[in-house]
Amino acid sequence: MPATKLSARDTQANLIATKFGVTLPTLRATKITAMTAAQQAKALGVSIGSLVAVPAPIVLSPAKPITGSSNLTVFSSMMVDPTWPVGTGQALFSSAFPAGVDPGAQVAFNRVKTGHTHLVEFHVTLNMNAAYKFRVFTYPLGDFVDVTIQGPKTTSISALAPPVDEIAGTLELGASIQQRNAKVDSAGWSLQSVEVNVIG
Repeated sequence: MPATKLSARDTQANLIATKFGVTLPTLRATKITAMTAAQQAKALGVSIGSLVAVPAPIVLSPAKPITGSSNLTVFSSMMVDPTWPVGTGQALFSSAFPAGVDPGAQVAFNRVKTGHTHLVEFHVTLNMNAAYKFRVFTYPLGDFVDVTIQGPKTTSISALAPPVDEIAGTLELGASIQQRNAKVDSAGWSLQSVEVNVIG
């Protein structure tokens, strides 16, 4: 039986998967989940009983990077595949291939509600056995925190965007993650989606 011929996109994805130390089917079968109420409460420093989700979350992904006035932007991605995993797609990154801008992603959205913190979850898969270093920013204040997460694992990187109540009217908030690993780390990872919740 003749070998199946791969499309150009699948050939590229297969090469990238190999560099990540996984197979193409494994790369495409990634499953992501939102943070649990317990994880949200821990991130916010409050009890689970005090959590009140205010309306439906904003969900953005490589397959759907724009929803209304909310948008997702990726930087220095090796490849964006909007078809796999089904429903979200994914953007693939690696510190092994440095570019002019740190690999990462940024989400922007209108403030949903004054007086409430906006919890932003970046759903990522860290493919390598490496210590992943990220700088997590929130906007418009420009605050940031550095986090280190040991891979391999599928996880969420969270950011807490304050509502900036002192500014009236419509206000765009946002958050971003930037990978800060060195080239020698060869730290490959992927972003599947971003979810924004307003927590009371």
